[in-house]
Amino acid sequence: MNMARILTLAALLVALATPATGGAGMDAGSVVLGRWAVTGTADAQETTSLSSDDVDKLVGANFVVTPESVQFADEKCDKPVFKLTRHSTAGFFRREYRLDPRNMRLPDPVTEVAIVCLAPSPISFVYVRDKRHIVFFWRGFFLNAEKLGEKGLPRKVH
Repeated sequence: MNMARILTLAALLVALATPATGGAGMDAGSVVLGRWAVTGTADAQETTSLSSDDVDKLVGANFVVTPESVQFADEKCDKPVFKLTRHSTAGFFRREYRLDPRNMRLPDPVTEVAIVCLAPSPISFVYVRDKRHIVFFWRGFFLNAEKLGEKGLPRKVH
């Protein structure tokens, strides 16, 4: 077998071994599991269900993701199903949300974790900035959040 065929076969085997979720062997929900604290607003759609002042009051609020539920503000998503996908950041946000994502400081491509709840919920999408920072979509706003440690404090950077 020549080298080109070996490399093609190797690439095919890697592609077949990678789950359709794009998580390279990782459960989609595990990317966002944990307790997160809202640090501010990353951006907003043109029309939202809350005022900017109301959203500013959410700074410090916890966004909690477990395999059994997702909780934020006074809302709870029971029995969530997580679906991980990757998108070209600029094109995706312009197409889906009609906004320029530059202010959100997301990587390109961006990892999206869609959250489907047992009952309809405004808790729906999380965009991963890095292991310690996410942006989640809630009621027309994109909220920045930082992962908290076991004691409820931001995790230390090593």
